[in-house]
Amino acid sequence: MINRKVLVETERLTLREFKGADWEAVHDYAKNGDILIYEAWGPNSETDTKQFIKTAVEDQIVQDRTSFDLAIVLNKEEKLIGGCRFWFINIKPDEVYIGYIINPLYWKNGYAGEAIKALIDHLAVVSKIKSVKATCDVLNIASQKVLEKCGFNLTSTIANDFKMKGGYRDTHVYEKLI
Repeated sequence: MINRKVLVETERLTLREFKGADWEAVHDYAKNGDILIYEAWGPNSETDTKQFIKTAVEDQIVQDRTSFDLAIVLNKEEKLIGGCRFWFINIKPDEVYIGYIINPLYWKNGYAGEAIKALIDHLAVVSKIKSVKATCDVLNIASQKVLEKCGFNLTSTIANDFKMKGGYRDTHVYEKLI
């Protein structure tokens, strides 16, 4: 497990812990129902987004922390453009799951892949993980391409995985061995 704050930097991006003041930048994409069609959450109200940020900040001081929500910040503009998350599953401490979202104003610039690759490299150094997993809706082709470019392999598909937004979601499960 990781018992300290996370900070990861690339040439273009910084992945850092969320701050209370980040809620507006997060809400800019979290309120957009058009981009959240593949997500179980959202679109968010302002209250939802503020609660997410509040919880993310509170989680930063939890002992034996198992979940980490990080802001993705574009260095050049010092602008929060998305978020990523990783979490450990208690039954498998050498396995971590990841997720990510980028504000659509910044899509098609390679930021999601850059963030995920940097995060995995960081985790490989500071933890004892052997496997990184990610899931996505089978219809989310863009997310599948990001995962594949980051070296993930499709390991399974779960039909009718869970009920979401009035229907059932089929889910692809991806894995990358470290």
